Amino acid sequence: MIKLDISILVFFYTFLSVVVILAVWIFFGNRQAKRYLPKDSDFIWKCSVCSHIYIDSRHEDISACPLCGSYNKKSSKNQGGG
Repeated sequence: MIKLDISILVFFYTFLSVVVILAVWIFFGNRQAKRYLPKDSDFIWKCSVCSHIYIDSRHEDISACPLCGSYNKKSSKNQGGG
């Protein structure tokens, strides 16, 4: 029979509990993050004034920033995420 000290058993119990909680957290965190990302990067805009990243699903060449109200023109440098 293997003799173990109680402190070693407590350590393994705590360590395995933390590993399981971390794995569940990562699994559900990645799953939830993928759900909210748009499929098309044309909808993601980055404001040239305040650097706020926002989603505008209308297919227009100019979009208004919801944070500061400035107008942004569609170009590759104004687009975020892509």
